[in-house]
Amino acid sequence: MNPSPVVVRRDAQGSFTAVNARGAEVSIGRASEGQAFSPVELLMAAIGACAGLSAERVIARRLGEDAPVTLHVTADKDDEANRLSRVRVSLDLDLSDLDETERETLAETVARAVERACTVSRTVEPPGVAVDLTPAGE
Repeated sequence: MNPSPVVVRRDAQGSFTAVNARGAEVSIGRASEGQAFSPVELLMAAIGACAGLSAERVIARRLGEDAPVTLHVTADKDDEANRLSRVRVSLDLDLSDLDETERETLAETVARAVERACTVSRTVEPPGVAVDLTPAGE
């Protein structure tokens, strides 16, 4: 099933709003201006959220339905190539009730769940995805 379309409209110079088919909105702009997400920050957020959603059931089964999960996403940028060279996602979980073997098992299970189910990571990792841009008038 294809994802629902997203419309991105320009609101002002350097300011855009993305709207999905369900009516959710997110402000997008340059990282140096305002409180909007930059496109790169949105990509990082998408990678982190996708990993969290992909691993959520595994985590809930082991740590409980209400287990707090925080994902921290950082990235390295290759300025010369003008692209991200690496994105790192770390999960902040309360593992205090698990022994070392259980922690290792959970880490492996979470990694497999994300590798299998995270569409965003699977899209940006090699070979990547083609992006077609077609300027067109109405």
